[in-house]
Amino acid sequence: MSNYSYEKKFDVVIIGAGVIGCSIAYFLAKESDGKLKVGVIERNTVGEESSSGAAGMLAAQVECDHESPFLRLALQSRELFRSLAPDLKERTGVEIGYMPSGILSLAYTLEQDEELKNRLLWQKQSGLECEWWTDSQVSSQFPFLEKSYRAGFWAPQEGQVSSSRLALAFSESAKKMGVEFFEYESFDSVNLQNERLDFVETNVSKFIAGKFIFATGSWTGKLLNGLVPVEPVKGQILIFQMPEKWPWRNQWESPVYAGKTPGHDPISCYFVPKMDGHIFLGATMENRGFDKSENKTATQKMADYATQIFPDLASFPFKGVWVGLRPGSPDGLPLMGLVPGKQNVYVASGHFRNGVLLAPVTGKLFSDLIVRENHSALQPFS
Repeated sequence: MSNYSYEKKFDVVIIGAGVIGCSIAYFLAKESDGKLKVGVIERNTVGEESSSGAAGMLAAQVECDHESPFLRLALQSRELFRSLAPDLKERTGVEIGYMPSGILSLAYTLEQDEELKNRLLWQKQSGLECEWWTDSQVSSQFPFLEKSYRAGFWAPQEGQVSSSRLALAFSESAKKMGVEFFEYESFDSVNLQNERLDFVETNVSKFIAGKFIFATGSWTGKLLNGLVPVEPVKGQILIFQMPEKWPWRNQWESPVYAGKTPGHDPISCYFVPKMDGHIFLGATMENRGFDKSENKTATQKMADYATQIFPDLASFPFKGVWVGLRPGSPDGLPLMGLVPGKQNVYVASGHFRNGVLLAPVTGKLFSDLIVRENHSALQPFS
């Protein structure tokens, strides 16, 4: 065993300082009134991986295909942003870019039309607020889009945030409440032979704790020796810059889901306008392990499709491509709670495309679990 000049002792150690890990740190500190000593280990810097470039959509209704515990979890988390945004701003001065300005999902084919009508039907039956927009209604609100769509599904309670700013606001708030962050500390594996984990050793130091929470995204399965089935799914986003006067003429705030690219291996595309004038065009899904290189064929396919349905985009400055890894699970649902066979090792991963949306509720549920020993809400995602 390596020799260490010092050891770090905590009640709870969180591994991973993405938006999920930072949310858990924030809620643990807040709900325990600072009584818990919490440490966060990050192998790079806070929010550097998926949280640095995610589109940040709060798309509970648009992303869900049926009534389920996952939908209710997503709706609960979406609602938390209403009080969370001003609280984080007051604590840190960080504006997370919260805009509950709705999300539109467009139908370009008969199949997509029927799919969205079915979504409208079951969501109205579930008491959710949503509307069916005709092509003329879409045109009046989004006149810059080519009129090749048939109709649209409008969810007015949806919205967006800045994923990078959210991770920053969570971490800075947590620090103000006593949480300690340790960047550039890493390890490749952990000894899980016993029912309890007493410590983890990084390249710098030794962390001793009563409880360990792995919020390690796409690396969770690897770090936990396959005990948790989380694998990386590569996604890439194209970033454009709106010309200076264009936003003022068009007043565009709401993300738009814009169908799929034609032909082989279709890509579901969306546009997300940001407060700083950027437009995020996403997003691919590829099972390529930990490969984060750009798929230039996919870049071209997305750009060609996007400029056909949003002609102005062809003249917007192209700022580059962001590539990240989403933590995928076998059933597409988050994996949260105790690792099987372990007494004090928890996991908060597998959030896939919804890490930003689910960050607040994940932090809240883990604070309930650790502070109040309430496990029930996590049962559907064990």
